[in-house]
Amino acid sequence: STGGAYCFPDLRVGVFKEIVPMGIDPKTVSYKETGIHLSPQEFHREVEQYLSRANQGKSDTILLDCRNFYESKIGHFQGCLAPDIRKFSYFPSYVDENLELFKDKRVLMYCTGGIRCERGSAYLRSKAVCREVYQLKGGIHKYLEEFPDGFYRGKLFVFDDRYTICSNEDIISACRYCGTLWDQYKLCSSQHCRQLVLTCPSCQKKGLTACCPVCQEKDLKANSRASGKTLKEECECTRRRPRVPIEHTSERTLDAGK
Repeated sequence: STGGAYCFPDLRVGVFKEIVPMGIDPKTVSYKETGIHLSPQEFHREVEQYLSRANQGKSDTILLDCRNFYESKIGHFQGCLAPDIRKFSYFPSYVDENLELFKDKRVLMYCTGGIRCERGSAYLRSKAVCREVYQLKGGIHKYLEEFPDGFYRGKLFVFDDRYTICSNEDIISACRYCGTLWDQYKLCSSQHCRQLVLTCPSCQKKGLTACCPVCQEKDLKANSRASGKTLKEECECTRRRPRVPIEHTSERTLDAGK
């Protein structure tokens, strides 16, 4: 999409043990033991079959979004399971706490560009509970190049100052304050918070620019300086979200309109 150097003000190059930290040593769960890679065309056919069977209540497949909640919130594949996790390093714990959910299932996994799936699918396979594990080769990026109007709806979140890439006109998320359809993220207005917030222009004009009431308080900056503590992740948003959500299989239903 249109962009340039201004989209990457904090660009840096370095050597890391993991490109996207999952918190599991590659020697423990090898990146070579990944799921079966599916091309965008193959993945599209699989999702089509999955949605058809799920609508009939006959699916033995889980379409798994292994990204963070704020990514899937503004865009995802129809009928997916999108874990309410804030960091990819929570994904292994999510799998561990929900092993029964994946037992004897076919899993279709996807992420932004396929990188997280390399580690996530290997970890899921290491548990030896799934019947089969597949992953979208090249991730949503490659899928949207082939199927801009396919089964992925909404925007694609990207980790730079663009925040989103658009492939269709669907808006599937809402303003945090008034509920109007809105999918353009901004950083919380508190300098000590790095949470993203969906706040529409109308609410922004009213001064509603923080992620939650705690960050909205005027004395937040002064209090944080007085204590000498960083308030990153220490707000209502993070306290109310369980680190590792537990899925209840009996309550899981396909929402083809997601």
